[in-house]
Parts: sequence; structure tokens; C-alpha cells
Amino acid sequence: MISFRLSVTSFCLIFAICIGTQVSGTPNGAPVAACSTMTPEHGAGAQTTPSPYVTIPTIMEDESVRLTLMANSSGYSTFKGYLVMAFDNSLGDAAPPIGIFSETVEGTPVLTPGNYLDCLNGVKNAATHKDSTAKVIVNLLWIPPYGFMGDVVFKTTFVQNVASFWVKTLSDVVSISSPTTTTPVPTSTTPAGATQLAPWIGTIVLAFVAFFFIPLA
Repeated sequence: MISFRLSVTSFCLIFAICIGTQVSGTPNGAPVAACSTMTPEHGAGAQTTPSPYVTIPTIMEDESVRLTLMANSSGYSTFKGYLVMAFDNSLGDAAPPIGIFSETVEGTPVLTPGNYLDCLNGVKNAATHKDSTAKVIVNLLWIPPYGFMGDVVFKTTFVQNVASFWVKTLSDVVSISSPTTTTPVPTSTTPAGATQLAPWIGTIVLAFVAFFFIPLA
């Protein structure tokens, strides 16, 4: 009986550790659940100091916008994760994300591979990282909604590591002065929870292996 109780205790501890590891970070990109707050569920609070990272928007001839995500402070050179969206600056904090992020536009090769999310009833209106490797610069392409003209601000959450991240870092405001002529080529989006399926399978398998095969002293 004691051995069985110890086995159960070991199983619970290992399972909790494994799950804790999974929810402490999202190495394959932010989940759709993060769309509303843009805040990682890392078990730590966001940094309140000014963000050492910036999002630099550059308007192209066709009114699409190239985004450059990078460090802009000494002591910081890379980041591991990000979540970025575009907003109509005239609508304030309650504005939903607008536009589309695209990997390929009219045959142009991919800029920086990323995952694209369908946030808050939109389609590919958020971009996030594909992996947790250290990134020096990320280049993305954003396309305004059809017929849109107005001021746009980009909000980016940057993740340096599990315990250090900055939420909704603001870009400079850019003005879309004429309707875009860019036609995005369809690319796949990341369904809610899809990137988290493989880690959960690994967690369950590891927990059961530990329960049945790890001997107790």
C-alpha cells in the first residue's frame, strides 16, 4: 500500500512538472487564446520597463507595410518569441486587429517564416514565431483591409525568455493614404491549440512511463 501511494505521488509530481514545463512557454508560437490580451501565460508578470525591442513599419509602394522587429537597446540583441497585430489608430484601445499578414505576395518569396493566427473573428490578422530560436531581426509583411485608408499602429509582444517579456509594444503610427493594390497569396493559418498538441502527447507518455517503470527506493 505504501509503495502504491509513493508511486501515485511520484506520478503526480512528474505529471505536474511536465505540465508546468508545457504551459510555461509556447515555443511554436502564441496560441489563439492570447489574441485578446497579447499576454503570454508564462506564470510571470510582464516587464514594466520600456521595451528594449521595436517594431519598425515601412510603407511600400503598393501600400502594404513591411515590419522589422528587432532590439533597440544595449544589452539586448535577440528575442525568442513575438506576437504582432495591426490596429486602426483612430479607434483606440478597443479596436480589433485589422489587415492580413502574408508570407507570399504576388510571387515574392517568404520574408521571415512565421505562424499566422485568426484572431477575434479575423483571418490571418496576427503573426507569431514558428520556433523559440534566438532571433536578431524578423521581417514581416502586412496588408491593409481592402479599401482601407487611415492611420495604423502595430502592437507587438516581445518575449526574451519565459520570465522576461514586454506586452503590446507600440510602433510609430503609419498612414495608409490610398487603397492597397497588393493581392495576398493564400497561406495556412495555425488553428487554436494546434501547436500545443505534440507537447501534450509527449507529456502524457512521459508521465505514464514514469508511473509504471520508474522504481521507488
